Amino acid sequence: MMTQDSAIRESLRTNLLMESDAENADWLNQLLPGHPRQAEAIESLRVLLLRGALYTFSRSLPDVYHLNREAVIALAEDCAQEALIAVLRQLDTFRGESRFTTWVYKFAVNKALEAARRERWKDRSIDLHSEEWEARSKGEEHASQPDHPGNAAAQAEIWEIIQQVICEDLTERQRQIVRLIIFDEIPMDVVTERLKTNRNAVYKVLHDARKRIRSRLLEHGFSTGEVLELFRFPSARDDQVRAGGDCQ
Repeated sequence: MMTQDSAIRESLRTNLLMESDAENADWLNQLLPGHPRQAEAIESLRVLLLRGALYTFSRSLPDVYHLNREAVIALAEDCAQEALIAVLRQLDTFRGESRFTTWVYKFAVNKALEAARRERWKDRSIDLHSEEWEARSKGEEHASQPDHPGNAAAQAEIWEIIQQVICEDLTERQRQIVRLIIFDEIPMDVVTERLKTNRNAVYKVLHDARKRIRSRLLEHGFSTGEVLELFRFPSARDDQVRAGGDCQ
């Protein structure tokens, strides 16, 4: 039997959901072409996305600290514009499982994170010599230990297989792309620009490399699910992944 307090809580919850649904519907309707308030809605959305980008930059200071205030604002404006275009293109994918403003905010955050990563690598070389890569892969990154020692042996075996595939089975181009994109986490745009290629070509190289790695893991009895489970603890995975580029 529902008590008075629980009934009140349920009523408040229902009202909040109804308000959220109404707000979502207002956003979606006003952003449609031909709506008399479309321009106003788009500007409100742009301002929201700009706030999201600026907030993200405030949390990514090491990547944008070298930029002055005007440059950061200009970069945030670019991110907001890109996010706005993406949101308008994907309006039909909004399923109403959250507030519309929460959904669109993620677009701004993702665009800003991409921009921050590009800034991080803007004036840095991505062409490490093998000696530099070997030295770094044996450095202080290995200081921490896996959070779950029981998985350490399996983790080590998997990464030994992966490193063997990288060193012996992949082409030089595949090794280069895998190292830059996966190990160094360099943004795709930076890699394509520096290597004078395009995103489709890089995606194809990554696809072929991952397919080969997955095949070898399956040959050794490791399924994709098992690998994901073993490496769901960040510190263990991070230490191993940074060691992956050392080919003898």
